[in-house]
Amino acid sequence: MKRSGIFEFGGGFMEFRDTTNLFDYEIDFPDSLTNILGFRWPVDFKSELDYIDIIKGKLPTEVFVVIVDQNNNRSFKDDPMISLRPIDWYSSQNSIPVSFLVSDGSDTVQNNSWIRIGHWQEEIIYGRDEYLFASISIDNKRFDLGVIDQLSGSFTYSLGAQIALFSSELGKKDTIEIRDLIRMREFLKLNGSYYLFDSINNSGEYIRLIKEKNFDEKVGLQVGMLAPDFAFKSASGDTLNTTTMHNKPLIIANTCGCGGDIESPKAYFEIRNTFQEEAYILRLDSFSENPSDEWTINMKDVYNKDAYHKFRQAYCSRICYVIGQNQRILDKLLITDWKMDLPKLFNN
Repeated sequence: MKRSGIFEFGGGFMEFRDTTNLFDYEIDFPDSLTNILGFRWPVDFKSELDYIDIIKGKLPTEVFVVIVDQNNNRSFKDDPMISLRPIDWYSSQNSIPVSFLVSDGSDTVQNNSWIRIGHWQEEIIYGRDEYLFASISIDNKRFDLGVIDQLSGSFTYSLGAQIALFSSELGKKDTIEIRDLIRMREFLKLNGSYYLFDSINNSGEYIRLIKEKNFDEKVGLQVGMLAPDFAFKSASGDTLNTTTMHNKPLIIANTCGCGGDIESPKAYFEIRNTFQEEAYILRLDSFSENPSDEWTINMKDVYNKDAYHKFRQAYCSRICYVIGQNQRILDKLLITDWKMDLPKLFNN
C-alpha cells in the first residue's frame, strides 16, 4: 500500500555522482538537461538483481530537477521531470510510482511501489513510500495490521520491520504512536492474547506470529514488559544503577542533536522541571559537548554501553520510556510529545 499519514515517512540521503560507468547500460538522457548526475538505488541490498535509477540535472531556466526511471525501461526520456519540494513526513501527495524486479524467494517477479524524493534542510532525502497491509481472523474476530520497515533502505523487509494494529472489533486507529509499533521479537496483543512478531520474509509476503503464554515474565522495551536494569556513569562522574531507583517512577529520556535538533534537549529539561519531585529522570545523550547534569548519561562513554544497548539502540533517538515502581514499562513516547502524555499518566 502507498504509505498514508498513519505512518511517518523515513528516508536516507542521496549522493549523486558522475554517470560515467555508473549505469550498466547506455543511458538515454533528455536533451534539455545539463550538469547531469546519477544515483542507483538497490531494490534488494542482498542481491544486485535490479535498481531504481535516478538522475539530477539543470534546465535552461537554471532550475534543478530529478527524473526517475519509473517504468524501468533504461530511458529517462519518457519519465516526467520532478521539481524538488520540502519533504512532508506525513503525506504521500508527492509519491512517485516505480516498477522493478525483485526476488520473492523462489522466483524473480515484477513489482510496483512508490518512492519519495525531496529537500530536507540542505540535503536531498529519498525513501520508499509503502507499507504492508494484512487482515487476519482469530476466533471469528477480524484484525487489520500494518507493517513498515524504515531501516532496510531497499524494497525488502528485514529485522527492522515493525508491525502495528490498525483496527479490531474495538475500532480503528487514526494515528500510530511509538507505543503502538511492535518490533521484531516483540509481542502484538490480539483478542486478549499476545503473539510474538517472529519473522517476515524478504519480499514482505508472509509474516509469522506465534502465540505467547508468558508475556508477564518478559523483559524488554515494550509497554507492559519488565524494564531491564542497567549500571551507568553520569556526566558528573557518578556510577549508579537503576536497581536503586524502584521507589519512584523512572523516566528514561533519549535526546538527540541530529540535524541541529534543539527540541528534544529542551523537552528533557521541561520534563525535569515538571516531574523531578515525582520521578527519577535520566537523560541518554550522545551530542552534548560539555554535559554537566548529574542525571545525564553520555552514550559515548564505554561504561554506558549497556544503557545504550538496552534503551537507545540508535545513534539518533528521541524515545522516552516511563517505568513504574513495579518495574513495568508504563508508556513509550516521543520525548517532544511529553506534554500530551506524561501529565495524564502521572495524574492517574
